[in-house]
Amino acid sequence: MNPVQISSIASKLLVSELKDDLNSIKQSNDLTTFSLIKKNVEIQAIFINREKMVLCGEYFLKRFLKKKFPEIKYYSNFKDGDFLEKKTSIIKISGNVKKIFMLERTLLNFIQHLSSISTHTRLFKNKIKGTNTKILDTRKTTTGLRKLEKYAAKIGGANNHRTGLFDKIFIKDNHIKILGGIDNTLTIIKKKKLKGFIIECDTISQVKKCLNNSCDYILLDNMTTEQVKECLNLKKNYKRKIIFEVSGGINLLNIKSYAKLGVDFISTSKITNSAKAVDIGLDIL
Repeated sequence: MNPVQISSIASKLLVSELKDDLNSIKQSNDLTTFSLIKKNVEIQAIFINREKMVLCGEYFLKRFLKKKFPEIKYYSNFKDGDFLEKKTSIIKISGNVKKIFMLERTLLNFIQHLSSISTHTRLFKNKIKGTNTKILDTRKTTTGLRKLEKYAAKIGGANNHRTGLFDKIFIKDNHIKILGGIDNTLTIIKKKKLKGFIIECDTISQVKKCLNNSCDYILLDNMTTEQVKECLNLKKNYKRKIIFEVSGGINLLNIKSYAKLGVDFISTSKITNSAKAVDIGLDIL
């Protein structure tokens, strides 16, 4: 995911979230601040993390504030992908107290969410260090946030799988079922002369049939390490390049055992839909 290409998505999301917080973007709709603070006081504040994390979202916050709130000064010595120790002063902003209080929760929610994904992804990445296996994200993302969450996964060290239904032919178990089973599916693939597709298999028998029918990219779904090992051993019977991806039931406890087998890719939705929110706060200096 290219941050330049999705920067407008981030900006629209931040504007939308700010509107939700204020009902419309008016400072007077921050009832607490508007009721209690009458003077236009200038303050400095820092974003500070309460735990170790991998930063993500800084790129978008900087551009959002520069474009929508240029009067707020912004400083940061860090960039997306940086590992931050606990209690790091991530970002420093200065400006009108009313505007900073108005923006506080919207900005924090955004950077916390993306950083939670990048941080969780890095944990998975570190687990398979020393192997040649690459981690892939999935399409199991939060509605409306797919491109941003895939960006966060990439920042954390994953590779992006297909973005949607439009950019890759991926023949899954339900396709195979509707087409009448693996044999009929392979016949249709051959008839249509499909190339560059991924096909999902959940039995070794299916894998053997796919290999015998020139399938070059096979996803091994919910297989044990022993089953995966048996599938990998089949590669020696073929001279062409064959890619194996493992998916289903992957977690921090078992990912290394699969990677050590020598699979090309491991895809998991855990990096996007099971990431624990990182704790970041805004402290006034």
